[in-house]
Amino acid sequence: STSGDSGKAQQAAIAGAETAFAEAGRRVPIIVQVTMETTGTMLVGTDIAAALVALEASPQIDVIGLNCATGPQEMSEHVRYLSEHCTRKISVLPNAGLPLVVEGKPFYPLTPDELARWLGEFVEQDGVNIVGGCCGTTPEHMARVVQAVAHRPPVPRQPQSEPSISSLYQAVTIRQDNSFLIIGERTNANG
Repeated sequence: STSGDSGKAQQAAIAGAETAFAEAGRRVPIIVQVTMETTGTMLVGTDIAAALVALEASPQIDVIGLNCATGPQEMSEHVRYLSEHCTRKISVLPNAGLPLVVEGKPFYPLTPDELARWLGEFVEQDGVNIVGGCCGTTPEHMARVVQAVAHRPPVPRQPQSEPSISSLYQAVTIRQDNSFLIIGERTNANG
């Protein structure tokens, strides 16, 4: 279900991890996170549905999640999608808000309490299993997150996974109907 070089890279990374596990004599969870930009897609234009289809095609992946580029507010729509469709555990590691430039330096506007509130909601409302922080988070941010979620179990989820395939950009659900599903793209100059 993956497309082209990104699918090959994904399989190569998993094969490398499996080799390392065999050499070490132990296995640790494989966690894969994607970065969704403020545009609503990954940098190359991949939407969250296509990323999920590609990642769920690999049964070795234990946790699928989001990290970096944005704060929790901008991630919330993608977190909700994962909550509803991802059959694996979910991780979320946002920045401390969208970065701003203040006096020529990056500044992340989310306070420790604000980050903790968002991540607590992701655990309690969306069933997120692993939370943390990325750019702009400080030890104080993480201490507040721990206080906010340490004793809160994630809400149970019942994800609805539909058979799908994906291109680099988007996923298509495979549905049985009276017609056939056309897969491909036009290659003529007028198309």
